Amino acid sequence: MCVNGKKTDYLCGIIWFLLSMIVGVTNDTLMKFLEAEYSLWQVICLRYGFATLFLALFRVRGKNIGGMFMRMPKLHIVRAIFLLVAMSLYCHGLRKLPIATVMSLNFVIPLFILIFARIFLKEKIRLDSIIATIAGFGGVYYVFEPTGEGFATLAAIMLLLSSMLFAVLDIINKKFVSDEGVFQMVFYTATMTFIFALPFALFRWISPPLRDIVLFAMLGGGANLLLYCILRAFEKVNVSLVAPFRYLELILAIGVGFFLFNEVPSKNTIWGSLVIITSTLYIVYAGIKSK
Repeated sequence: MCVNGKKTDYLCGIIWFLLSMIVGVTNDTLMKFLEAEYSLWQVICLRYGFATLFLALFRVRGKNIGGMFMRMPKLHIVRAIFLLVAMSLYCHGLRKLPIATVMSLNFVIPLFILIFARIFLKEKIRLDSIIATIAGFGGVYYVFEPTGEGFATLAAIMLLLSSMLFAVLDIINKKFVSDEGVFQMVFYTATMTFIFALPFALFRWISPPLRDIVLFAMLGGGANLLLYCILRAFEKVNVSLVAPFRYLELILAIGVGFFLFNEVPSKNTIWGSLVIITSTLYIVYAGIKSK
């Protein structure tokens, strides 16, 4: 339980955000395995279908049905549409490209967040956050080797578009989480995304065996936990403050790629990762010192 205080709120917000990244990399790994057998629409559909089921069971078991009513239905519809499009683009990229490469391209999100947070949330962005984010993106740029063969592929372009949409979702989450509530934000996003994805999934539906059903269930539970951690983080700190921490996901992705997919990191990946780690550690120090 986090106690009141600027420094403790900051640290709690960062911890929640770091947990969200661990869950996110785990979910990406599961999706990469499942997409080898199933269409991306079925993966998205079952991911959020199980997410909806778990949330509903949790609420019913807690006998708090009244707390399930939404206050802002249009908000949830918009968020679900944005999430469905972003996830479909992201899943396509995840299927076509190595997981570390996917993470690298996904790390343009902090740059979009810095811009959108200033425009829509009127957040005051500290100079050290801007410097750390740009430095981290420089590390990602070096890791990805943009002059190499295959950079400007359709999958890469789709990932860039998905990153922009995920940044918009982060801004929406931060703006409305206090008004609507964490549970409503998580539950109705999952429910509506499942409903919107279902018609596309039915065109190429494959009945999964028990093993894959378990994996889909884990994916659904992870989807809930991921959004929950992000929303809890945004209750404690500004969006722009946690943006640079997304770069740590790359380190996790490199480990997953190496141990599960036999992807050996290049020199560019190693040196770029050092830049990312350095910039992120600096923003932790500067953030705590400023409190």
